[in-house]
Amino acid sequence: MFYRVKQGIKKLLADRQRKKYERLLEKKTVTYDSWIREKEKERAGGRDGGGSLTVKEVPYEACMDYCLGNSLRQETADIILFTDSSGRIRDGAVEEVAEYFSSHGEIRMLYGDEDVLSPEGIRYTPWFKPDWSPDTFLSFFYFGSLFAVRTNMLRELTEKERMWLKEADEGEDGEAAYRLCFLLARKCGGFKRRKESAGGEWNFPIGHLDEVLFHGKWNRESMLEQESVPGDIGRPEKGGEGKLSVIIPSKDNADVLKRCILSVAAEAERGYGRDYEIILVDNGSKEDVKRELEHWLGGLGISFTYFYEKMPFHFSRMCNMGAKAAAGEVLLFLNDDVELPDLADSGRDNFLKTLVYMARLPYAGAVGVKLYYPGSHRIQHAGIVNSKPGPVHKLQFKEDKLSYYYGWNRRRRNVIAVTGACLAVEKDRFFEAGGFPEELPVAFNDVDLCFSLFEKGYYNVVLQDFALYHHESLSRGDDGERDKLERLLRERDKLYERHPGLYGKDPFYHKYLANDILSAGFDLQAEYGLEYGAVRTRALEAGNLLSGAREDACVMISLEYAGPAAFLNGAEGKNAEYFLQGYSFVSGSDNALFEKRILLKPEKDAEENGGKLMAVRPELFRRKDVEENLPDQEHVGLTGFGAVIDGSALAEGSYRIGIFVKEVCSGQKLYCWTNRYLNTRMDDGNNGL
Repeated sequence: MFYRVKQGIKKLLADRQRKKYERLLEKKTVTYDSWIREKEKERAGGRDGGGSLTVKEVPYEACMDYCLGNSLRQETADIILFTDSSGRIRDGAVEEVAEYFSSHGEIRMLYGDEDVLSPEGIRYTPWFKPDWSPDTFLSFFYFGSLFAVRTNMLRELTEKERMWLKEADEGEDGEAAYRLCFLLARKCGGFKRRKESAGGEWNFPIGHLDEVLFHGKWNRESMLEQESVPGDIGRPEKGGEGKLSVIIPSKDNADVLKRCILSVAAEAERGYGRDYEIILVDNGSKEDVKRELEHWLGGLGISFTYFYEKMPFHFSRMCNMGAKAAAGEVLLFLNDDVELPDLADSGRDNFLKTLVYMARLPYAGAVGVKLYYPGSHRIQHAGIVNSKPGPVHKLQFKEDKLSYYYGWNRRRRNVIAVTGACLAVEKDRFFEAGGFPEELPVAFNDVDLCFSLFEKGYYNVVLQDFALYHHESLSRGDDGERDKLERLLRERDKLYERHPGLYGKDPFYHKYLANDILSAGFDLQAEYGLEYGAVRTRALEAGNLLSGAREDACVMISLEYAGPAAFLNGAEGKNAEYFLQGYSFVSGSDNALFEKRILLKPEKDAEENGGKLMAVRPELFRRKDVEENLPDQEHVGLTGFGAVIDGSALAEGSYRIGIFVKEVCSGQKLYCWTNRYLNTRMDDGNNGL
């Protein structure tokens, strides 16, 4: 009898807790429709208007006739707004276009973002686009449903350009618009190097009004099926040919290295020729391995240089050594654990030839490639996005059979950075950007080089139409150990010290996509409920919180940031605030039934300063990415947590971060510790995660 009563009480408590969880989840869930309308309402309140500029709308199907006929000669409007007639312009968008041109006198052409409007008036499926991306544009017409141009520039079309425009099939309205945009983009300098960036001004020659301007009614994914701009006139200033220097850092990985070099040689034989060299930079292989490699390379019949110098692994220095000795016009930095697939019967262009061509385009920075995990079509790298917690490999671990976020993993796409595992760059531009930074010996040096190239005015690009295999990190092991993790975080901080204008910013990743989480997906900012102003809290002494608790591997935690909250509010000094963010769940359990606390356990240095075990009650928020990635787990929608902590209660020193959970029905208490540490020593630059 007593047992049944006890079980009944537990069931009652569990049901009550689940209902509480569902209410909180509903509260934390915001629809895109309500979120974007609120954003637009806030923005409309601060708008000044477009001055005296006038705007005329022209549908895509009339695009060619308008530009080739009498209408253009007689036009009195300052701005022509071309739109797809299958949808409609958002209310207020015309005024925003006029205002943009009025306040950006140097911009002669712009495009905007779009979403879909249901018959019931609900908005959904937004298409948030990157800032001007020449290679993405040449891959498909990502301007989509709307673009605007100053009328005077339309009058600059030459007779040759008009004839090429006229060649567009009159039944394909999108092709005429695409051709027109290409001609105008070229006149704007869209396929030339930009002016150098300074203070966050990226100097894009074509404007991106990064707000929703249009409601479409059709499937935007169909744009990916379009061919790129046709005809000889539809290409930028040509890239070029030249000798390729393949630079490979390696140590004691003879079998892996041989596979890499043989795959390069096979692709060269397929259509590139022998105008290339291998530069092997060895930082201290065993003597027998060294002799074996020298003998093996000598028997290949290809040009090679073998640098051998015993030293700790230093990717930047090793690559720079190889670059200084290179005879090629283009450098290809290649990890020894990268393997080119056999493309002999694929019908594709030669990979090496394509790399050289792309790297020698006048606007090109670093040229990267899609990487798979070996023996699969699972993505390891498809371009880097620069989020607030740090650089993120988007689509990592995703299967490449699907197209993600309007073709991110299809064709060629401009990105802020590509991985150094396979990175080509013209030699002169490599040295102009300063080469790989030797302040960053292991991590983020590839991102730093790409940042430098971008700031110099070049566009980095990832070739999504080629995929190589990457046996990741064979050469340097796991970053999970504390010393390696702390080195990683120091190098991340150094990256942003060197490029402060790019902290948390990425012009090729829209401001309305989630930028505060380390997600490999493309999540809408609207789908996450974390508001920094609502999560400020204090760290309290934990006392006997862990009494009777069990450390258990079923408690999972992933930290995305742990460090100063200066990027939120400019806090400085001993009483600064600290920000913690991540997600946590209990594997195999109903997560609606658990309460959680973040734990801060003082290390010896903090203990000596009076530090004690502290607990923080975090704000929970929705993590759709975790929910989607863990379909077999129960109630993991509210796994996200965040907390801005008043630092006055924390002694100076290091605190190991953990998570504590308590099952509210049974009282069971569990915890686990991470390898992450919060450092409250304000004189130490390594305050991150």
